[in-house]
Amino acid sequence: MFFKLPWFGKKSKETYHDTQVLELDFIVDEFHDAMSDIKDPVRTRLQASLMMCESPKDLWFLRSKLFALISKHHCESIAHTRVARLDQKLRFLVDHHPDYSPDELPTGPMALVH
Repeated sequence: MFFKLPWFGKKSKETYHDTQVLELDFIVDEFHDAMSDIKDPVRTRLQASLMMCESPKDLWFLRSKLFALISKHHCESIAHTRVARLDQKLRFLVDHHPDYSPDELPTGPMALVH
C-alpha cells in the first residue's frame, strides 16, 4: 500500500511562457499608461524612444525621463507610484523570462539613475 503525500512530490516550477506578462510590449504598455494623462512634446519623444527599445535594459534607462515627465505635470509622489509599478513589472519580466537575466538591470536607488 503506497500513499502519495503532497510534501514528498517534486514541486513544479511555475512557468509563465505563454502569458502576456513576459512580453516586452507589456512593459512598454505600462510606460504608456503611466504617461497617458500628460500632453507634452516630451511625451512624444519618449514614445518614439520606446519604439526603439529592444531589451529591458533599454527600458530601464528611460525610467528617469518618465519620472521627470510625470513630476513636471503632477507631483513627485505620483511619479514615484507610477515608476514603482513599472519597476515591479520590469523586475518580474527579467526574473521569469528565459531570454533575459536579472543581471541585465542595474541595481541601486532610483535617485542615482536620474
